Amino acid sequence: MMPEASIVHDGYGFRCTQLERALPLALGLDGSAVLDNPGALPEGWLAAALDQLFIAAPALTGVTLPWAQWRDEPQALALFEAVQCDYLARDAFWQLPLWLRGERTPARPGMQFDDARQLAFPARPPRPQGEVYRRYDPQIKRTLSFRVADVAQAAARFTRWMNAPRVNAFWEMAGPQAEQENYLRKQLDSTYCYPLIGCFDDEPFGYFEIYWAAEDRIGRHYRWQPFDRGLHMLVGEEQWRGAHFIRSWLRGLSHYLWLDEPRTQRLVAEPRFDNQRLFRHLPVAGFETVKEFDFPHKRSRLVMSQRSRFFSEVGL
Repeated sequence: MMPEASIVHDGYGFRCTQLERALPLALGLDGSAVLDNPGALPEGWLAAALDQLFIAAPALTGVTLPWAQWRDEPQALALFEAVQCDYLARDAFWQLPLWLRGERTPARPGMQFDDARQLAFPARPPRPQGEVYRRYDPQIKRTLSFRVADVAQAAARFTRWMNAPRVNAFWEMAGPQAEQENYLRKQLDSTYCYPLIGCFDDEPFGYFEIYWAAEDRIGRHYRWQPFDRGLHMLVGEEQWRGAHFIRSWLRGLSHYLWLDEPRTQRLVAEPRFDNQRLFRHLPVAGFETVKEFDFPHKRSRLVMSQRSRFFSEVGL
């Protein structure tokens, strides 16, 4: 799928193939740049262009859109309103909710209390529906998206994935489609977890579970913070298993979770301790090992990613 903008290197600068012209970009202060208004723009071009510039120029700290030139451009005004100035710092730009999709219902005010576990935690928002995240990844030239699993649409594919020997070796959930449908319904009915289907160019490639760490079993094994999120993950389709695809979806899924709840400062996961293939890829998304520990059914490794490091050092 073609993005709204397509930024490529052009000699000593950058060029947009959609606009068929060089970007009017000049050096600014402290590793930043100044982008002059290039004229009439397609809908969605500015955010896509900035996103791709930050990927193409990893040392670029931010971009100034001079107010006098951009004040009549609605796309720029929306960004100015979000950051309250005409300078878009790299880390601040990537924390704007530009890639979230669908309706997001806020949680009710207050706390919840689990009497059985004597556990107090924030009230959680209702589970979203449909597509929740979409972003074009210029490094692999694919559009990454995540959507909440629909049992009727996902059951057959999910069953095939769970019965694959490679997946079953770690998930241990092989079984008939009726069992897999019941499992998906259980996840959809959960108060603290929901299942996502990951897609490249709208083609499903993997299954992911998103949960609040405090209410999950992992919360018994480390000192959680109120808005920590966790994830379970699997890639079901063989053609999407390369390192470059893993980097894309792992960073993209992390990005979704950071955007979905701005108060989330940490992401956690608990893969089986011997999943060496996965551990080789986790650092590219900012995950670091905290410790090994035992669940009743497996020995796991606790890995964690920090918001501040993700946006300042890892990025997209």
